[in-house]
Amino acid sequence: MKNKNFPNGFQSWQETHFEVVSFINDPDNTNSPIIQEVYEENGTGGMYKLAEDLTDEFEELNKDKKWNGEFFDEIYSFLFDKLINLK
Repeated sequence: MKNKNFPNGFQSWQETHFEVVSFINDPDNTNSPIIQEVYEENGTGGMYKLAEDLTDEFEELNKDKKWNGEFFDEIYSFLFDKLINLK
């Protein structure tokens, strides 16, 4: 196993990961074609990887950013674009 890179520290990564997993598991979002495809093709392991990849991407996009109350708006916008709006 390679060492994980946490561009904003582990605490930030962990908080982002929690929000990603919560979003993926929200019943309102289960109709996402990406979520359905990953689950159908790769099961639970695929979902773990999807959540980790999205967390890593968000953390890298926001490297060294100091949040001023907009974290939740940003993470949800990112997740909607990636999983619902497919941008």
